[in-house]
Amino acid sequence: MLNTNVKFEDVSAETIAMEFVQFEDVDADILTAEHFEDLRVELNLDSVWSIWDGGCMPADYELFNNKMRRVVYEYVRADSTIEELNADLRDGGKRTSAKVSAWAIDGTVKNLWIAANSCIEQSGTHHSYIENFELLDNGSLDLVTGS
Repeated sequence: MLNTNVKFEDVSAETIAMEFVQFEDVDADILTAEHFEDLRVELNLDSVWSIWDGGCMPADYELFNNKMRRVVYEYVRADSTIEELNADLRDGGKRTSAKVSAWAIDGTVKNLWIAANSCIEQSGTHHSYIENFELLDNGSLDLVTGS
């Protein structure tokens, strides 16, 4: 039988607003960022995974087929002079760049991230956001970072 003795309590606008905030939908980007931050901590890495096209991909998600891949990172050397940088910009030279690499044992998010993190640490650059891996003709992956 239906209880007809229901009483309603008058509440403040602030209480109603707080209830709205509590149940408001969380943005997908926020959930993705939190997912990859949790994974970063779990894997004990310093770099930030910033490839969100696939949403909250698990660590064992294969971005590339399951084979060993060389991850290559080209960066601007910290000892480069402004004159060298300007010359490179003028003529497309590579006087100011250096390359490092690391191997990913497979194409999963976890192992690509570990290899990319190694490349970033080797380079000493402040660009710690992993933004992309570009597949090269030789099967290697070119790491793209941001800051």
